[in-house]
Amino acid sequence: MNSVAYISSSVRTVGQLTSNSACRRLLQASEPYALGRKHTQLTQVSCMKQHCITRECNIHLTHGRCAQALQLSNVTEEKDHLDFINQIQRYRTQSKTLPANEAYLSHTTENGRAQTIQSFSESEMWNIVKNTPNGVSISGLANLMGICDKIGMDPDSPTGLISKLKKECLRKLNEEDVDITNLCLLGKVAYNLEGASDLFSEVLKSIHTRVDVDLTPLEASQLYTFFALIANQHMNPDLMTRLNRCTERLAHRLPPTAISNILHSLSVLQEGQSVMLIQRLIQRSTLFMESFSDAELTGILRALAELSQHNTHFLYCLEHQLPNRIKECDPELISAVMEYCLHARWCSGAVFEAVAERFIQNAETYSTPQIAHQIVAMGRLNYLPHCANEMFKKLESILTSRFSQFQPRTLLNMLHSCIHLERFPLNFVSKVFSPYFLQRLEVPGQGLGKNVLAQLTQLNMCTSLECTFYQGPKLPYHYHVKKFSSVDNFFESPLESYLFRRVYGPLCKVLGGRKYFSTKVFTQNGYTVDVEICVDEEGLILPLTQWDQTHNRIALCLDGPDRFCKNTHHLLGQEVTKRRHLQRLGYEVVQIPYFEYETLQTPSQRACYLQQRIGRSDFK
Repeated sequence: MNSVAYISSSVRTVGQLTSNSACRRLLQASEPYALGRKHTQLTQVSCMKQHCITRECNIHLTHGRCAQALQLSNVTEEKDHLDFINQIQRYRTQSKTLPANEAYLSHTTENGRAQTIQSFSESEMWNIVKNTPNGVSISGLANLMGICDKIGMDPDSPTGLISKLKKECLRKLNEEDVDITNLCLLGKVAYNLEGASDLFSEVLKSIHTRVDVDLTPLEASQLYTFFALIANQHMNPDLMTRLNRCTERLAHRLPPTAISNILHSLSVLQEGQSVMLIQRLIQRSTLFMESFSDAELTGILRALAELSQHNTHFLYCLEHQLPNRIKECDPELISAVMEYCLHARWCSGAVFEAVAERFIQNAETYSTPQIAHQIVAMGRLNYLPHCANEMFKKLESILTSRFSQFQPRTLLNMLHSCIHLERFPLNFVSKVFSPYFLQRLEVPGQGLGKNVLAQLTQLNMCTSLECTFYQGPKLPYHYHVKKFSSVDNFFESPLESYLFRRVYGPLCKVLGGRKYFSTKVFTQNGYTVDVEICVDEEGLILPLTQWDQTHNRIALCLDGPDRFCKNTHHLLGQEVTKRRHLQRLGYEVVQIPYFEYETLQTPSQRACYLQQRIGRSDFK
């Protein structure tokens, strides 16, 4: 049934309510009851709207007295709707006093004006609920209970209105078959009111018995939204598993909004193990790529990144649909796309070119996080767009005018990403190395952290190794890190054991044994070399015992799949920077990419390939 009444504290329904209920603006009271015309303050509280569980609210404060406006929507009025209104009006005409804490009733006509207004107290509200023919629906009770909480009624008072409403809700849960929509509404109100209370537990029990019943797409979406709201500390794991299985069966019927809501809820609930459901939702979403709003697609991309789910078909659909859409879409969607591409290690030339062109045109209107997300993704994925000169001129202009607006770590991430593309932010490095900025980078109680120190160290190395003309301040020595290897592989990827096992035999055959090379060698500048080979002045390979006679060093980089973008043979930005620095440190860098080496079938082919790559024909 359509909505019957709204109360302004959250403008919630007191009668029958469905998701099609219209939320109308409240108008000032004009009757003598309505605290007169001397209202002194109007405070508007906006609550997030999701599936008609919460609404916009207005609280009228006049002469220190709080009143709530109860608004009747101009909808198709069914019999119990009229009975409820008539009961309110009959009861109010018998009242001759105005209590201190009172509520207002208004009827909204087709032109949106308040036609009649009446007031009633807390005790009157309960009598109205109690005496309404056929009773007030569970949704009406839930909304009224939430409103009472908003206006400050004591939920623990045994004789208060909230306690009476809770008892009435418990009675209806035991005696009536309540649908999923109203269970989610009541559960949210109960959870916000008291947390894991008896009423909340009864709601979960009722939901538990109904999940096995065939759900509609809307009900499934509402359940996930409700579970995401209460988090998973109060949930039975079996309930979530059953809901996931039910949703898998109806995934082919889900509309775009439901897909977005469910994926977002799964990310909040950290349900990354529900791989089958997530993959079906991803497959379904590829059919609606053009139908998703910017906000829905943004939510989907961030949820998938949070769940660490990357689907190749989904990424190809993005690559096909987004270039034209990027020209006019919300900048937040662009940021989400770039974040997702970075998370998936997906280097899309068409998308990145469109992003760069839009950046040149509209970067002034972007927020600082939006700017950073786009530059960081291009840098770490090692993609330099065709319009790179114009893009970095725009970035320099923005940094010059808005440097202080960036959060310190956001700014450091962006400047550090620029060096992967050989764009050195020398005009701003001097500010980054200042004591004031270094202090701002610290997190209270945690300090700078290893990754931040490593980023600063790598920036400092760029000024020493690649920008020798730089004369500005340097990073203080006690901020330097001794090695760049880390658990999250942020600066260099470790040697892949599978590729090394395949290279080991042919390499020993070519060099003459294991004693002619060393693996996983730490350099004095902090980098790790996969395989190091030393040669003397005549170009002969030296055994480990004679490395003190080294004239030149060869760094053999065994590049596994983790060092490349997933859809191209682009080395990641961190690997490109590492190789440049190794070359500046005197190494001869030799790459052995997995996609070339895996095409070789016989040991003799592999040995010949290694000899050609190393570039030495005489090994002694």
